Amino acid sequence: MSPAPRTVAAMAAPEERRHDVQVFDALGSQPRAEILERLAVRPMGVADLERELHLPRVTLRYHMSVLLGQGLVEEVETPRTGRSGRPPRMYRAARHAVVPGYPKRRYDVLSDVALDTLVREVGEARALESLRKRGHEMGHAMVQGVAAEKGIARWTPEAFERLILLGRFREEGGSLEVIRRSGGEIAYRTSYCPFLELAERKPHIVCDALDRGFHEGMDEALGAVRTERLTCMAHGAPACEYRMRWARRKG
Repeated sequence: MSPAPRTVAAMAAPEERRHDVQVFDALGSQPRAEILERLAVRPMGVADLERELHLPRVTLRYHMSVLLGQGLVEEVETPRTGRSGRPPRMYRAARHAVVPGYPKRRYDVLSDVALDTLVREVGEARALESLRKRGHEMGHAMVQGVAAEKGIARWTPEAFERLILLGRFREEGGSLEVIRRSGGEIAYRTSYCPFLELAERKPHIVCDALDRGFHEGMDEALGAVRTERLTCMAHGAPACEYRMRWARRKG
């Protein structure tokens, strides 16, 4: 008689199961979830978190130690300002944190294979142009969809910040910070990239083709807008930063 099939959790090594339970426990705390949400937007120190979350510093340090221990938060280097003493410690949500799942998925391998196959079949130049066009379609369709849903006849920086950056992007899991907004310009920064590991291996494909096309598509749908990517995580920067400029309307 054959033995009963074991569950995936039972087949995992005891050490892996213990680690997974600890990570899920760390994510199950409301204060730790709020800390992670803020650190995913920008690096912050304990004093910054204390002001925003209104939690005692000793409580914050405890939650930070849990998040650090599970690899969900990491310390970042703080440049010296010329003042005496050690600069304050700054933290951010770990860029390569792994949230466990059963069974483990390897979509990154599939993505690598798919992109490599595309390049091999049509050549790199045509592959990059194809991905740029696809990104353009996606960005254009997203903006048009939100405009139709919200009844937007003309996009302004304020409407884009409210409905796209703080609306649709966040609904899809993105964390970002608006750096500045004026009558004709908006700049924002994000430490979130859904394709980071793949982008780091293939930045010319993911960032310089697909992402570039996506923002070009958004620009076209917004009307008389030009987006410039100032920094890119896949190219070594700590965050991706964009500046969008609206053309002055005549009359």
